[in-house]
Amino acid sequence: MKRFCPFLGLLLLVCGCANPGREEREASSAAFRSRLTAETAEWVASNPPPYRLEQVLERARTRTLKLTEDELAASLARIDRAAAFSVFLPQVEASFGREVLHGRSDMPALSPVAFQGNRLWAHQQSLMLTQPVFTPVAWTMFAESAYGVRIRDIVRDRAREVLDAQVAALFYRAVVAERLMETYRAQIASDRALTNRVDRLADEGYALKGDRERAQARLADGLLHLQEARDQRENARMKLCEIADFWPLTAPKDGNLFVGDSLLAVRSPALTALSVEECVWRGLLARKDLYAGDQTIALRKVQVIEALAGFLPNVLLGGGGINQGVAASAIHGWGGGLVATWSAFEGFRTVQDYRAARAKREAEFKLQEDRMLAVVTGVAEAYRNWKRCGLELEAAAQARRAAETDYAETELRFSEGEETLSTVLDKLAVRDAARVQYAAMDYSSALAEVVLRQTMGLGIFEEIEK
Repeated sequence: MKRFCPFLGLLLLVCGCANPGREEREASSAAFRSRLTAETAEWVASNPPPYRLEQVLERARTRTLKLTEDELAASLARIDRAAAFSVFLPQVEASFGREVLHGRSDMPALSPVAFQGNRLWAHQQSLMLTQPVFTPVAWTMFAESAYGVRIRDIVRDRAREVLDAQVAALFYRAVVAERLMETYRAQIASDRALTNRVDRLADEGYALKGDRERAQARLADGLLHLQEARDQRENARMKLCEIADFWPLTAPKDGNLFVGDSLLAVRSPALTALSVEECVWRGLLARKDLYAGDQTIALRKVQVIEALAGFLPNVLLGGGGINQGVAASAIHGWGGGLVATWSAFEGFRTVQDYRAARAKREAEFKLQEDRMLAVVTGVAEAYRNWKRCGLELEAAAQARRAAETDYAETELRFSEGEETLSTVLDKLAVRDAARVQYAAMDYSSALAEVVLRQTMGLGIFEEIEK
């Protein structure tokens, strides 16, 4: 039993190391937090805010972990292609062996293979070379791996476009929140001045108690909206930090973090001249997932050829040398030849493989048509949403101008004693709401163009040819 104690102790040690617990989790979490906080502080120090959309996109593309699976799949596809190319190269095998036999020999003493004492030595060395000459299945497998590389590269590029759209949407949320924060700060300053003014009028008996409470409630409501906008900005910023592999809890500096005009720069006058049919046609020509579908159809065709190749023979050219001996006798020589193999019957497996390959090819044609129809409806829907946002922006601009004019006229009449304070407060609320709505619609229309570009397969800042 004592002999097994060290073995059991080693087994328990290995099992304990194979199951990380709380200490390992704490060490990993501490290292993770330290690394991200240091990298985030270093980048922010060298790149102070505010940030433009181009900067955020560039950092997201270079640091994001969201594309890890697509990048890995593309790398593995290249490895598979390199491995598939090995079927065209010769295979070289070398072997060496030496054996000793113990026993008693019944052969004559003068025989070359008689035992010397109680032992007989045998040895063997060989070097063989095999070169595929006609292997149709192996050739089609290499063609499949080449198509696999193209498909994975296209899928990765499409994933990058989708990531850009996600970043632009989060940037939009952050910018709108900052615009709202600016609006609410100005509104709060105005509300404080108005509250002080109403308090003085109420003390002098020129304002009702209800007017004073309305002014105070308006100030409290503005403070609440300011905090909500700040929270929206922080949530969007943290999501952007997650995509860019930065520490999300880094305290932001005072002031705006993002340049809103950089989002508005995506607008292209050339896009306004395109009809929905033209946008759909450009989407059918530019969407990378449709290109990936075309490559998949070509891959399915190759798989049909691979299934047909199962009916054909395989021809190999081989040769090599051998040196084999037992005791004093030996055989030396080399040789070569042509070997052909053909599977005459495998229980109809080859026939079934061919039928399955044809079924997959036909299904892929239908799936590609379905993807094309999805692009048509997606582009048309994004186009209508973009047009509607443009109209909503014009309406919001008109409403803002009307509300500002109405408030200015009401304020003037109030100063002349022709309007009540309650009416002024109502007009002020309408003006502020119109300003907030216009700020939101201004960036919403720009985001709608980003979505339209994404559904058309165009980059955010890509020039649109007329």
